[in-house]
Amino acid sequence: MAESSVKKIGSIKEDRISELPQNVRETILCFMPIRDAVRTSILSKKWRHCWTMMPHLIFDDKFVDGMFEKLGVNDDDKLVAYEFFSRMMAYEFVSRINKIILLHKGPILKFSLNIPQYGDPQIVHDFIDQWIQLLSVKGTKEVILDDYELRNVTAHHFSSLDLTHLRLSAVQFPYKPTFGRFTHLKILELVEPHRPTPYDANCFKQNIFDCPVLEKLSLILCDGLFHTNFRAPNLNCLHQVNGEAYSEIPYAGLENLTEYSFILSRLGTLKESKTSNVVKHLGSLHKIEKFSIARDFLKYLAKGGCPNRLSKPLLYLKTLNIGDIHFTHLSEVSCLLYMIRSAPNLCELYISATGCEFDEDCDNEDCYREKDLENYRIEDSEDCTTTRHLQIVSFSYFTGLKAELELVKFVLAHSPLLKTMFIHRDISIESGVALKMTEEILQYPRASTIAQIKHLKRSVEIDAFDCELWSRYEDI
Repeated sequence: MAESSVKKIGSIKEDRISELPQNVRETILCFMPIRDAVRTSILSKKWRHCWTMMPHLIFDDKFVDGMFEKLGVNDDDKLVAYEFFSRMMAYEFVSRINKIILLHKGPILKFSLNIPQYGDPQIVHDFIDQWIQLLSVKGTKEVILDDYELRNVTAHHFSSLDLTHLRLSAVQFPYKPTFGRFTHLKILELVEPHRPTPYDANCFKQNIFDCPVLEKLSLILCDGLFHTNFRAPNLNCLHQVNGEAYSEIPYAGLENLTEYSFILSRLGTLKESKTSNVVKHLGSLHKIEKFSIARDFLKYLAKGGCPNRLSKPLLYLKTLNIGDIHFTHLSEVSCLLYMIRSAPNLCELYISATGCEFDEDCDNEDCYREKDLENYRIEDSEDCTTTRHLQIVSFSYFTGLKAELELVKFVLAHSPLLKTMFIHRDISIESGVALKMTEEILQYPRASTIAQIKHLKRSVEIDAFDCELWSRYEDI
């Protein structure tokens, strides 16, 4: 028993984490709030300088909250602190960052900065160019600058860094030559830029960003700023979230895209389109593999009508994500079928419906109430070849409308490789109606002998919209 106790005590005293290689311990610290990472310096000699070699410096909300906590400022006092001590809070924030950067001894591959809501933001921005000079000798490859208050952010000399990833929130436009040419930039994310006052709809037109190796571009709430503002011949992934559309969204220059997502919060007042928007857009996406849209962008694509299918099919399209479709709007249903018919090699189809109530603000002549689609049918003898590669199909917020059931019947009947169809029923469906709907679906003929229909309690969330960048803007 005594020997057993000794072994037990010995195992407790053993510090396995400290025995890990230096680079592993540095990686572990990267997953900790920076305040806690610095505190590990008191653990032992092995940990004393470990944090000074962390490759990632993340000054996020946790860092700010820790600063307030140490200064004895609680949630109730933050408004007071903002009104009376904003300069002091900003200088304290800057001082701590300066100290950490100056004590840091190794490379800083990632530098992320959330400018606090409480404090004078101009003081912080006055120091950013100084930090950029320090980062330029630290081999920094990724910079994230978030300003939640969306104030008048000055242009900084980020082009002096050999960045591969840059995210800017509230950058000021017009953005002058300080932006420069990004020789190594592969990922660029711009979030809700600051525009001139009064608002100038053409303020972006003269801004051309030279990014010769850019691969991924995210434009979040950058209405008026498009891919045409970027000289990026290698661009293959484009994510956009627009608050509103009052003019035609450019479609030329998308030939090399393999992934494209677009969220349009509000359609706005557009002139009647003489030609089909969906034909113009999809007709330019020759190499697209993953196409995702949500909110009113489907309504935008449906403008100008939809033919049966593209004259030149989208042979590379494998994944199609359609969010917020109105199955009571004939134009949107037709647009969805057009996209399916134009993708003969489609493997995954994700559809999320929206409410079936009549939209009183909709000016679309094809916007019908549910009763107007009660006789809807999908009739096309050529359709048997359009879903032959489908393996996964998902319906979210399913309500059992006629157009929904017709689409389910069509997919089951013409998808010989289908493995699983997921159906998430909307909470508004009564249990009796849901049971009747399920019985009807089970009677539909299936082209696949292994196809299963699974009912989900939760909707399937589409992962192609850079939700991290725009989810905090819940009112768009």
